[in-house]
Amino acid sequence: MDLNEILLWIVSRVLSLLIGGAVILLLYRGGVSLVHRIVPSVLRTQAAHLPAESTSGAEVDKRIATIEDLLIRLLRLTAVALLGALVLAVFDLWSILAGIVLIVVALLFATQDVVLDYVMGFLILVEGPYFKGDWVKVGAPGGVEGEVEEIGLRRTVLRDAMGSVHAVSNGLIRQSSNVTRVFSVATVELAVPQTRDLDRVIEAVIRVTREMREDPTWSDRFLTDAETDITVLAVGLDGASLRIQQRVATGTHGPVQSELRRRLMAELTSASIGTGRWDTPLPITSAGGPQQVLREQPTS
Repeated sequence: MDLNEILLWIVSRVLSLLIGGAVILLLYRGGVSLVHRIVPSVLRTQAAHLPAESTSGAEVDKRIATIEDLLIRLLRLTAVALLGALVLAVFDLWSILAGIVLIVVALLFATQDVVLDYVMGFLILVEGPYFKGDWVKVGAPGGVEGEVEEIGLRRTVLRDAMGSVHAVSNGLIRQSSNVTRVFSVATVELAVPQTRDLDRVIEAVIRVTREMREDPTWSDRFLTDAETDITVLAVGLDGASLRIQQRVATGTHGPVQSELRRRLMAELTSASIGTGRWDTPLPITSAGGPQQVLREQPTS
């Protein structure tokens, strides 16, 4: 081949690559746009025919974000594969492709755990135990807990409360607990060292939760039809312990718990009710025997 033929060959191949690459890029951009239009429409239409408790606006938005994220990543992978096939076709390197396919098949059979990851990833996407944006616990006790940032066919990516990112193989996820499905539960446990204060503490809890419901800053985080559950967990030599549980909007249980604790401590302090050994007046003894410490009762 002379120089002109070589230049013509190079130019023709480069033009083929540019044209083919432009077509693939346009198809990718069109596919992404189509995903953003079709997925929300289909899922919202489906939600309209399902029970209302499982198809709240937040739940549908999570499903949409999860499916869109997966489909766009699959489109991106397909575009890369097509670009690779284009290069092989332009330079007539199909024999290399056959070798690559054989290597991939051999690796899949040698690493059955990878196949299990993809199977479990498919089942997770079909069954939907959690979606992008949910706060979940995966694995056995002592597993990983965090917010779902990505659900793929091979792995699930979580970010925990400390900001660490965990990539968990889907094949390892045999158990998952979703704490933000449909609603969340704000839970606060409270110690009452002096059992005689138990009724006053319960009244304070009711009063504080009612004030939070009426506060415009927090009212939108409380479910309108959910009552506050107050449970006396134990009564013993160390006093009593309470558990306060309140259903709230998904993902808001952390801030609600923190604010509820803060308000309860302020309310109990103003009522001279201690919650620990360090701030709870105890009976003192004198020569005449035990003497009860008198407290100032709150004025009405």
